[in-house]
Amino acid sequence: MNFATPAFLCFLLVVSLLFYCFSDAKLRKVIILCASYVFYATWNIPFIALLLLSTSIDYFLSQRIASSSRVTTRKLLLTLGIVVNLGILALFKYSNFFADSTNHALGYFFHHGHALRHLSLILPLGISFYTFEAISYLVDVYRGDKPARNFYDYNFYIMYFPHLISGPIVRYHELSSQLTDGIKTPTAQRVFKGLELIILGLVFKVIIADTAAGLVDPVFSNIAGANYWNIWLAWAGFTTQIYFDFMGYTHIARGVSLLFNIELPLNFDHPYNASNISNFWQRWHISLSRWIRDYLFIPMGGSRGSALKTACNLLLTMTIAGAWHGAAWTFIVWGFYHGFLLLAYNVIAPLRRAIQARLDSDLGRKAYALASTVVTFLLVSFGWIWFRSPDFTTASAFIGKLCRINALYKEILAHVGVGDFEFIITMITLLIACMSGPYVVKAIDKIRLGIPYWMKVQIATTALVLCYIFAGTESKPFIYFQF
Repeated sequence: MNFATPAFLCFLLVVSLLFYCFSDAKLRKVIILCASYVFYATWNIPFIALLLLSTSIDYFLSQRIASSSRVTTRKLLLTLGIVVNLGILALFKYSNFFADSTNHALGYFFHHGHALRHLSLILPLGISFYTFEAISYLVDVYRGDKPARNFYDYNFYIMYFPHLISGPIVRYHELSSQLTDGIKTPTAQRVFKGLELIILGLVFKVIIADTAAGLVDPVFSNIAGANYWNIWLAWAGFTTQIYFDFMGYTHIARGVSLLFNIELPLNFDHPYNASNISNFWQRWHISLSRWIRDYLFIPMGGSRGSALKTACNLLLTMTIAGAWHGAAWTFIVWGFYHGFLLLAYNVIAPLRRAIQARLDSDLGRKAYALASTVVTFLLVSFGWIWFRSPDFTTASAFIGKLCRINALYKEILAHVGVGDFEFIITMITLLIACMSGPYVVKAIDKIRLGIPYWMKVQIATTALVLCYIFAGTESKPFIYFQF
C-alpha cells in the first residue's frame, strides 16, 4: 500500500480510530500488529507466510543463541540464521540476476543457448529492509543483547508497518524499549509533530519528487532522442527526485509512528549539504550507513589493518551496499563508485589538512567549505546516473551526452536568444530545492511560534489539497519500494 495514496490515508484513519478508542496499552499493540498484517496483505497475502516462516526461524535461533554457553554452538546458530536470511533474499532478489550474469558469461564460450532459465518469482516487498533487521537482531543477541521476550514481540519488531517496506532499518532494542508495557497514549505535542511530518512527507513526495520525475522518465526511456538540454534537466531532476522521494517516505513513516507513540530514528540530515563524501554517508540513509558500518565494515576488520586491507574492506563494503539496493550491475558499479570516493577521500587526507592549515582568514575557510560542498554534491549527483539507469548502455549514452558541454552551451544560447529561459529557471529551482533544506528549517523554526493555530491548520489543509491536485489519478510508487 503506497503511503501517498487516499487508500493509505483511509487505512491510517481507521487504524488510528481503533488505536485511540481503546485505552489498554497492550491491546493497542495487538491492534497495530494486526494492522501491519493487513497493510502487507493488501500487496500480497501469500508472502505473509514467508514472513512468518523467517521470523519464526529467527526467533527460535535467537533463543538458542541466548541460552547456549558454548561459543562454537552460538557461532553455528548465528551462521545458520544469517545463511537462512541471506538465502531467502538471494533466492527472490538475486537468482535471476545470477542466471543472467552466468548466461552472459557462458555466451562468450558457447553458442548453443542459455544454460540457466529465469525463475518466475515475485520480489517480496521490503525484503531487503527486514532481512537486514533480522540479521542485526541475531548478531546483537550473539553479542550479548537480550533476545525478544516472546515471538509476539519479535514479530511486532519485523512487521511494524511504518518501517516494514522501506525502513528506517531499526535495531530491535530501539523499538522494544518503547513497547515494554504496550503502547501508551501519545502526548498532544507528539501527535501534532507526527501530523506535521506526514504532511511534509506528502509534499516532498507528491509535489516535489513526482514533479521532478516528469523531467527524468521521458529522457531515460529515450536517451537517443533527448537533446542535451533535457539530459542535464534529467540529471538534476533525478538528483532531486530520489532525495525528496526517499525523504518523503521517511517523514511519513516517522510521522505515522509518532501518532502511535513510537519514535523511529532519523534517516536524513540534509545530505546534499555534506562537506565531503564521508559526511554525505553520515547524513544519507543514516540507518543503512550505521548497519553497513556495524555489521559489515567493522566485522571485516574496518580500518584496523594495513592501508591495503582497509581499502579492500571499504571497496567491498560499499560494493555490497550497492548490490543491496538492486540486482543489477549498475547498482554494483554505483556502490563501488562510492567506495572509490570514500577511499580517495581518505587518501588525500594529508593534502586536505595542509590546505586547511593554510587558510588563515574566515573568508578563505568559508570558500573552502563551499567548494567542498559543491564538489561533493556534483560527485554524488554523477553517481545517481548508474543508480537510475537500467543497464550500462543507457548509462553510457547518458554520460556521453552529459559531457557534451559545448553542445549544451549552443542549445542554451539558441533558446535564450528567443527569450526562452526554461532551462536556467528549472535548474536554479532544482538546485535551490536540493540545497536550501537547512536554511528553510531555520526560517520555519523562527516564525513557527508566531503563527496562530488557525493559520497552521489552513497551511496544512492547503498542503494536502495541493498534494491531491499534484497526485492526479495515479500516484507513483516510492523508489525504494523496489529494494
